Amino acid sequence: MDLSDLHKEPQNQEASEEQQQVKQEWLDKGSSGVNELKAKYDDLEDSYKRLWADQQNMLNRFNRERQDIQKYATINTLQSILPAIDNFDFAKKSLTENTSFTDIVKSIDMLREQLIMSLKAVGLEEVDTNCLYNPELHEAVSNIAMPDKEEGTIIEVLKKGYRIKDKVVRVATVVVSSKA
Repeated sequence: MDLSDLHKEPQNQEASEEQQQVKQEWLDKGSSGVNELKAKYDDLEDSYKRLWADQQNMLNRFNRERQDIQKYATINTLQSILPAIDNFDFAKKSLTENTSFTDIVKSIDMLREQLIMSLKAVGLEEVDTNCLYNPELHEAVSNIAMPDKEEGTIIEVLKKGYRIKDKVVRVATVVVSSKA
């Protein structure tokens, strides 16, 4: 007897009892099947909620770490510059009325060199200006007609440019040659 036979009219009392018994078996199976499905559903829902919570916790941790990196990223740079600042203070204290202009210039040059070395230690590089004009690296504020030079040759640097790796911090301000 299959499920479609359950909807037919019984032909005798025995058949009716058999149909009732089969119906009850199907209901019992269905009930346990529903319970199994509900248990599986509950397990999947629980797993989903745990995964969702894990993902949210991971995103929150990632955001906190990123904020910390942004907040404290300058510490290394500042620590490398502090000795140069200390030397500026020392140089200022050591100046007297008898200090020669030449000694002052030498001190300034030494301090500048120390500051540049500190910045190089954290990755700062000068933008190359011994090349043709490149609008991504240079800002041309003037051009001078020079027929003997290739057009776009940098002939004067007004302000140096700097970069860290492939990121330009400041473009170089330059004067370039033109043909006419």
